[in-house]
Formats: sequence, structure tokens, C-alpha cells
Amino acid sequence: MLFQNNDRNKSLTIVIHTPYRGPGNLPAVYVMPEESGVIRGYVQFQSTEDIQGGNLDLAFRVKSEARWSRQRGEGRHVYHSKQVLQRQAWNIPIHHSRHGVVAAGTTRFDFEAFLDPHCPSSIQGRRGWLNYRFRATLHRSLFRRNLVIRQDVWVFSSRLPISSDMDPCPHVHTGIWQSYLPFTVSIPSENIHLGQRLPMTVQFEPFVRASGLYGQELVIISAVVKLKQYTRLWHRRNVKNETKEVLNVPVHYGWPQTAQGLQRTLWVDIPHAPRLSCTTYTQPVRKTHRLKIIMSVKTAAMTDRDAKELRVEMGVNVTGPRPPAAEELPPYSAVWEEGSGGVDSD
Repeated sequence: MLFQNNDRNKSLTIVIHTPYRGPGNLPAVYVMPEESGVIRGYVQFQSTEDIQGGNLDLAFRVKSEARWSRQRGEGRHVYHSKQVLQRQAWNIPIHHSRHGVVAAGTTRFDFEAFLDPHCPSSIQGRRGWLNYRFRATLHRSLFRRNLVIRQDVWVFSSRLPISSDMDPCPHVHTGIWQSYLPFTVSIPSENIHLGQRLPMTVQFEPFVRASGLYGQELVIISAVVKLKQYTRLWHRRNVKNETKEVLNVPVHYGWPQTAQGLQRTLWVDIPHAPRLSCTTYTQPVRKTHRLKIIMSVKTAAMTDRDAKELRVEMGVNVTGPRPPAAEELPPYSAVWEEGSGGVDSD
């Protein structure tokens, strides 16, 4: 992708080598656990004539940032916290025809920015964000404006932000509801990724014999699957907590009525960024997630008013997806901006 700053007879350009696009149509880079993450590209300066100018440099940084305000008396107090996770800089050789004058022509500089192993995915939000940014600057004299170009890159990292098992072990929640109805809810792993089609299996055994309900038919009146995102913004001793419901899908139909126990697999479409952020642990911004299923259950002999709630919550880690195959690349707006979660079932 090409981004440039044109100023009459001169231009400064940043090109990121990637076929992928992320939110905001930014160039996107995918980082996977088995590979070193790297962003490649080049900076190019062109001028059709000699111009006043000095050094040309390129800076790269990864920064997590939070900013929010609170009413205090008659005014508002602004809290602003920043943490630089990675930084790198390059001095770019450029030809000068004489001191303080850049010669006409083209200067190109190829760069590679290797990412720290645990740098998280990009985040976009109103009060908390995390971005990867390049900035190229041609420094000029005291009385002339520097020529500057900035370019953000959206990073999708499928690495976990904290130490955890990457092996796909099933994430299982088992219990006996109200002491008389054994149940199990499971997903393939506690690690899920943006845009994943996630199978959630719900299983009920018959009512236990000592419950007085043994042999009765189980009826599930309604169910809803939710994914919630919990954000903590931090500045010194000041903390702001926010909760966002990123997925809420009813599953009211298709539940069999039986006394023999039942099993049903729901297919949950996990949203994409920026609607859903990856699990992140930085000082200014922390994001965690919980997947929930809430069901209203009764026996066939009860009225709907006698139904009770069964709630299961499972903590999950959300990571970036794997890169799509080249032939599968859709237009950005077809997936990232308008994609919404949902549930199907078998």
C-alpha cells in the first residue's frame, strides 16, 4: 500500500508490503505463533529540483494509550495514560548537493521492523487504543516546515498476550443445575479468534433420580448466546471500567423436548475487529472476554411462568485470525466493517 505527502515539486512516500487490509482500510499484517512478526516496506523521497533540507529519518513505535474524562466539581478532569511497547529508528542516507540542500532525484530506503514476540493486536476505540505507526521526516531549516508522513499498520496477532496453553484443549463447563439437572457446555478451546465460526455444544442428561423430576421431559423455552468485552483503562491510581456486549444472539427454536437427555451444537459467528478487540494486557488498556449462554428451562408439566434461568459463563482469550488465502480475499467493507455475529445450530 502506498501513502505519500506531496508538496509541489517533492513527495515523501511510505509503502507497506502487504496484500491485506484491516479496519479503516489500513494495511494489515498477520503475526502467527510459529513465526517472527515483521512489517516490511520502504520510504521514498522524490524531488524534481534541489530543495533546502537536512536529514531524513524513519521512526516506528507500538503504543498503547487510554484517554477519558470525569466530572469533578464544575469542570472535567482528563486522564491520559501512554505506554510505548516497542520503538525503532533509522537514519536514511540522502544525497546533498551542498550543506543544507537535498539534491534533486529519488531516495529509496527499504526497511524491516521485527515485532516483539508478545506485542498484541491493534485496538481501535473511543477511549483506549493500541496502534503500530511509522513516521518519516525530512528535516528542514528553522523557518521551513518539515516534510512528514505518518502511516499506521493494523496488526492481527494470533499469539496469546499472556502465558497460556496454545494447544486446542476443550474448554468444558460441567455442573448439576438446581441439584437435579446435569449439564455440560463445551467449546474446542478457551482460545478463539476474530471471525471464527465457533462450535458450542450444549448437553443435558436426564433429571437425577433423587430430584423428584426423574422421567419428566426437559423443555428449553428460550436461549441466548452472548459475548462480552470488559475494558479497564488505567492512569496511575485512577481506573475506568467498561463493559460492551459485542454479541447477543437468541436461539429460541430447534430445542428437542425429551426425557432422555439432549445434545445440541450451536455455531457461533465471532465478530471481527474493530467491533471486537483481541484480549489485551497493557498498563493503559486491558481487555478481557467472557462467552455466555443463558437458557430458560422447565419441565413439560410446568407453566412458562415457572421456568427458571440456567446461566453458563466461560472466560475466553480472543486473538487475531490466520491470514486468508489470496484467492479468498474479499473487499474490506464486505467483511470487516459490516460483519456481525450470529448463531446457527446442528
